[in-house]
Amino acid sequence: MDFFLQPLNLGLLVIMLVSGALLVRQVAQPGGKAVSPQAAIAIKDREGGVFVDIREAHELAIGHIQGSITIPLNALPSSLAKLEKYRKKPVVVICAAGRRSAAACRVLSKAGFEDVCQLEGGIQGWEKAGLPLKRGSTKD
Repeated sequence: MDFFLQPLNLGLLVIMLVSGALLVRQVAQPGGKAVSPQAAIAIKDREGGVFVDIREAHELAIGHIQGSITIPLNALPSSLAKLEKYRKKPVVVICAAGRRSAAACRVLSKAGFEDVCQLEGGIQGWEKAGLPLKRGSTKD
């Protein structure tokens, strides 16, 4: 018992407990599974899914996937009605590099969307895979 009461060991124990709690929190609040660009295309084509791009307008102008629905992340909670018909269909969330899409997946999952995933690597992963991007306006 004296081992745990020593200041250095007590500090290490606290760090270990906090790290474990953060890990459990991350597992308990998943951001949606990540799918490759090729798997995302199959989901959209074969299962009637939809791409939802959550990037800001200035990011979209650089390049976006034709046919994707664009809703900035900060507007997503108030724009769920735009996605209502996809509630039971697969939704692939897209951001720049795959970080913000986890938050969007949580929003959609909490709102009752049944099959939500994120594009692995975001739009950068899409482009790296050599897949086409539409440049300029998001009006397809």
